[in-house]
Amino acid sequence: MTTQEKLMTVEEFESQYIGLPYELVEGVVVEIMPPGIEHGGIARRTGARMGDFVDAHHLGEVVVESGFRLSNITMRAPDVWFISKAKLDAMNDRRRFGAFAPDLAVEVISPDDRANEVQAKVQMFLDAGTAIVWVMYPALRQVFVHRSDHTVRVFSDADTLDGGDLLPGFQVAVADLFPPPDNKQE
Repeated sequence: MTTQEKLMTVEEFESQYIGLPYELVEGVVVEIMPPGIEHGGIARRTGARMGDFVDAHHLGEVVVESGFRLSNITMRAPDVWFISKAKLDAMNDRRRFGAFAPDLAVEVISPDDRANEVQAKVQMFLDAGTAIVWVMYPALRQVFVHRSDHTVRVFSDADTLDGGDLLPGFQVAVADLFPPPDNKQE
């Protein structure tokens, strides 16, 4: 005979784990490790450039390392995310996790990330209503842009990312999001 562990809800998770390095994935609490310096620098550069644009055009909010609800039993925290002004205005309490999926999510890949887990996370975001997911690969200096229409486009150092319909007019050179290539990497 087997016993089934009770799955935790986002409400239960939030009451016990808010502010701690954990995510809730399909009812199971998962510890997330703090990222390395390279990872954090890429997330900072991406968030800063996107945030400056969003603030200047009053489009909503760019958030770094904060959680949002994908379902009643899943709360994830992408490295950077954008939420439109309309969704932001609909929130009752901004001190809590986002009540719905962000419009755009950014994940910076760490050396220990597994391809199947990254793809599952991207699919979770898209299934929950995220329109665009940027997956940034520091070792390749590439950004894979996944869209809700199931298309994927790869951008490299020589390319320029744009914000599409979510962030009209936003553009950033991919090379500007990664550390200079002459920096020592391990």
